[in-house]
Amino acid sequence: MHLQNYKIIEDLVASIYTKDISDFGDRSYYPQILKLVSRINLKNFTNENLICEDMVFCSTSNGASINLISRSLGLPRETVRRKVSELIKLNWLVKDNSKIYVSQEWRKKNLENNEIILKELIELSRKI
Repeated sequence: MHLQNYKIIEDLVASIYTKDISDFGDRSYYPQILKLVSRINLKNFTNENLICEDMVFCSTSNGASINLISRSLGLPRETVRRKVSELIKLNWLVKDNSKIYVSQEWRKKNLENNEIILKELIELSRKI
C-alpha cells in the first residue's frame, strides 16, 4: 500500500476512535457495548425509519442479552451488567423484556456520526 494512502486510512480510523473518546471519555467499554448491541439489534431490523420510537425499534429488531454481550466482547458478565446499567441510566440503551436495545437518542447520534464517516470515506476514495 502506498504510504500516502496508508496515512489517509490511518487518519480515518483515528477520527473514528477520536469521536468515541470525545463522546464517551474514559468510560471504558461504552463504545464497544453500544456498537455490539446496535449490530445485534439491526441484524433483522425491518423498519425503514431507524430513528423510530424505542418501542417500535424494540418490536422490530433483535434484542441483545448480557450473556451474549459478555461472550462477544470477552468481558466478565458482571462488568457487562454494570456497564449496561450505566448506559441505561444515560439513556443510550433501553431494556425491554430482559432484552437490550440501543435507544432512539443513541441511534440519532450514531447516524450523525456515520454520516460524517461516510463523507470521509467518499473523500478517501477520491484521493486513492
